[in-house]
Amino acid sequence: MDIRNKQTKKRKKRPSPILRSTFIIILLAAAGFIIFYSIDNPDFVKNKFSSLFNDNESELMVSDLPETDTGQLSSSVEESITGEDSGENEIESIDTGKTTTEESIDSDQSGSGLSLWQKIKNYFINRKNGVEDGKVYPSRLEVNFYFSVLGEEKKLVSEKRTIIAGSPDIAVKNAVQELLKGPTQSIHYPLIPAGTKLLNVETYENIAEIDLSQEFLENSLDTPILDEYVVYSIVNTLTEIPEIEGVIFYIEGIRIKIYGNVDLSVPAIRNKEYIDEE
Repeated sequence: MDIRNKQTKKRKKRPSPILRSTFIIILLAAAGFIIFYSIDNPDFVKNKFSSLFNDNESELMVSDLPETDTGQLSSSVEESITGEDSGENEIESIDTGKTTTEESIDSDQSGSGLSLWQKIKNYFINRKNGVEDGKVYPSRLEVNFYFSVLGEEKKLVSEKRTIIAGSPDIAVKNAVQELLKGPTQSIHYPLIPAGTKLLNVETYENIAEIDLSQEFLENSLDTPILDEYVVYSIVNTLTEIPEIEGVIFYIEGIRIKIYGNVDLSVPAIRNKEYIDEE
């Protein structure tokens, strides 16, 4: 009976698994917080250790001094503190605003004063918003949109329009949507087959990948020259956009490598042969 009582007492003294797991989670969370805080503030750990060492050194130095020296030391410290306070009051009475030195420090903190972690975060945020190498991608672009015109053999005419951009993906998407709307002038004619819809747009290494609906193939006319018109009305328009040098075509997620008599096995690039240079 005594042995059983001892065993039950030992079991009661052990912490429950829930309590232990909660304690471990708290420790991990605290460690993670300290790690990420030290990444954002690289001088945090250094300052902590330096302050501890400095405090220990100062205590040793003060304790080693004789009583008369410590008294003189405390009085000199008080005088220096009061002197600094009076100097600060004089500065505040002369000028309550920021000095040029403080303004320069603020400007430095906005750029070079950022921690490594903040710079990494800003880099990825800026890349997402179209900012790279210190250059901001235009929020709006003026683009030439190419359509067909009567009386011009193998020539495309342009209509200049302004589209919303902000990044290559957004610019390409809005440019294709404008092409699908068709021309505004009565003597110009659309070339993209009727009913075609834009399904998706992606840009990668200066190449625009556009995914169109099945109508782009089904409603195309069986005229060899029109195939080239259709392709290069799109390609010549999209290559007006900065950073876009070629176009790859997809139909409902499947890449097409030929359109009529036009080879699309490689990205289609700008073809000035079809541009009517006025």
